[in-house]
Amino acid sequence: METTSTTNRRQHKRILVSSPTKVQSGDNEYSGRILNISAGGAGIQMDVQLHDNSQITVNIDDVGMIPAKVVRNLQDGVAVKFMLSEEKEQQFIRMVEGIVAKSRGSAEEKAAS
Repeated sequence: METTSTTNRRQHKRILVSSPTKVQSGDNEYSGRILNISAGGAGIQMDVQLHDNSQITVNIDDVGMIPAKVVRNLQDGVAVKFMLSEEKEQQFIRMVEGIVAKSRGSAEEKAAS
């Protein structure tokens, strides 16, 4: 009997969110919703499909426009890999952690009221 093992190839913890965003691809701008995010990339719900390896920018609240590349299409959007230098990636990790902390604080406040 043959056994196989599946390993998690992700380098960064992925966090579930639901945040509106704008995606720019060339001269086109699309509305979408970030469904999950990590320091390495994001899953974005969109009404359009973009070609794999398309160079785009993703607007992330409290962070700004982040360069990215489409790595695959999803049923209702795209998965992207952020294209950041190591130094900028470390800054971005801290920013994402701040967004998550703020989001968790809002959720806890709602649950308490």
